[in-house]
Amino acid sequence: MTLNTVVPDLSGLNHVPAGVLGSVEVRGSELVFQDGSPARFWGANLQAYAIYFTERDNIQAHAKRLAQLGFNLVRIHHHDSDWVQPNVFGDQSNSTTQLNPDWMSKLDQWVAALKAEGIYIWLDLHVGRRFTAADGVDHFNEIADGAASIDGRGYNYVSDSIERLMREFQSAYLAHENPLTGLSYAQDPAVIAVQLTNENDLTHHFGNRLLPDKDVPAHSAQYMDLAAEFANEHGIDPDVVWRSWEHGLPKVFLTELEKRFNERMREAVLATGFSGLISTTSLWGGMSVAGLPSQTLGSIADAHSYGWEDEVRFDPRERPGFLDWIAIAQIADMPFSETEWNLDVFLAEDRFLAPLRIAATAAHQGWDALMVYGYSQQPLNDPVVPENWSIAGDPAMIWMMPAAALLYRRGHVRPAARTFALCPDSDVFFGQVVSPETSVGIRTIVEQSRLVTCMPETPELPWLIPTDPAALMAESLDLNRSYLTQNAEVVTSDTAEFFRDFGRGLFVVNTATSQIAAGNLQDGPVATTDVTFDVATPMAAVAVQSLDDKPLARSGRVLISISARATPLGPSETDYRIEPVSGQIRVRAQPDLRLTPVDPSFGALADAHHVQDGYHLIDLDKLKGNRWLILE
Repeated sequence: MTLNTVVPDLSGLNHVPAGVLGSVEVRGSELVFQDGSPARFWGANLQAYAIYFTERDNIQAHAKRLAQLGFNLVRIHHHDSDWVQPNVFGDQSNSTTQLNPDWMSKLDQWVAALKAEGIYIWLDLHVGRRFTAADGVDHFNEIADGAASIDGRGYNYVSDSIERLMREFQSAYLAHENPLTGLSYAQDPAVIAVQLTNENDLTHHFGNRLLPDKDVPAHSAQYMDLAAEFANEHGIDPDVVWRSWEHGLPKVFLTELEKRFNERMREAVLATGFSGLISTTSLWGGMSVAGLPSQTLGSIADAHSYGWEDEVRFDPRERPGFLDWIAIAQIADMPFSETEWNLDVFLAEDRFLAPLRIAATAAHQGWDALMVYGYSQQPLNDPVVPENWSIAGDPAMIWMMPAAALLYRRGHVRPAARTFALCPDSDVFFGQVVSPETSVGIRTIVEQSRLVTCMPETPELPWLIPTDPAALMAESLDLNRSYLTQNAEVVTSDTAEFFRDFGRGLFVVNTATSQIAAGNLQDGPVATTDVTFDVATPMAAVAVQSLDDKPLARSGRVLISISARATPLGPSETDYRIEPVSGQIRVRAQPDLRLTPVDPSFGALADAHHVQDGYHLIDLDKLKGNRWLILE
């Protein structure tokens, strides 16, 4: 799949140029544009070599393609990572204190091209930057242990010099004026969000780096001094509070350190004139809800989650799926983004289910922005070599992206009818591992109803505003209760608009405007209100969707998207072995509609289509390999 592949054109969903409706603002737990209209973002990551090595003509072409596929947000990621050479600091630079104008110009080209196509920008301020000895990090050698550069994550929460370097970078980055737009990144309304630091926390991942036994004496001393001060201030046993690996009061102390850093960095961002959304970092990598409170220093909560092959068969009473880890990060009364989602298995055979499942769930949960990881981290001048992190050339994923965009952006799935609130007290919130791994209540409610997480009243954290459960008009979630009956094999949304049959391995959407069957389709026909999917292919997805927002039976334009298993021909091959999809679908729609391929070069499809008794009968075996079709 290349730039020459004709794709459905959903670019009409975008506001052109991005920013024309003004900046994005927070209204309660939702995002709105300056004119008051709802803001919802279906996005992708653009990372690493794709930023710096894609030629200008191809930057513009891929910006157009992203818009056509239904995207309206791109997150710029791994712009500073040491493993990417060159990066924003130049090629093999011995210092990371100066922005390289040549490579910043590539970023400028992307920002301008995306903006022109109505695609908004999310900028990360710190991802994989490794500080060098020339940067001026205090006590550099104790962290480096002989290496030429260091990962500052964790240390930044106690090191004034690392914080200063991060602050100087974000100020310079946001103050950079893009000559193609005439605006600095801070001023550009198309740049809607920044993230202070990617996947960087003390409460779960990096707190242990500061302990006295880690041979970083200056950093450990600073950490222990801060712990002693915190213990003294709150009358806590000083021999307990510094133990970062333990739950309870140590997690409270680590949260305080995260808060102080986030507060200072947030103020530095605002000082640049930036008025958009600020994300502090993400809930990621198996974290419990104890990692959430310091995110309230930002204006949007965020999470990262990667799923597994065959998740469609996971029994939620027994094990969590990737959607569960996302859902616990929805802090009550805050907007919410998911800046990274995908599967963590190399080209899982059922990967095309993931965009459909997350789009339906996000619309149902009321999440505000979603970004697949990623569109590409390879240069986009030639066909993309198969990998999880570059879906640009992956037919199995791309075939379902327009369908997912319609589900999410056009409101084809309604918000949940019921909301459940996860509101443990401070002792449980910080003192136990509250996560999908430990809670059957979380696992069994996420695909049924909306879930939000409350902030607990915590005397040691007076800045943390406790959630008022009564004001949420929500039901209290019982962490230890299964919300599925004992013998159930199906979990259904409380609106009855989608369900997952984990016994069969099937995901179905059945709304007035989108009707979809995905997963194990060979075990018998699947019937929705207006469509019967009679498919013999073992693992496939077929989506039938209205393009004019009218119910399918009355729509004058219907998109049909088809995906199935696709396997690379070899490790470095860019072509795929694609499984044919066999069978028939019956679609109740206006009888005068004709079936045409999205790509006209495939020719007429008269042999594949006829109308009988008010139904369009489409023979999937006669589609000549088409995976996108239009009834109009």
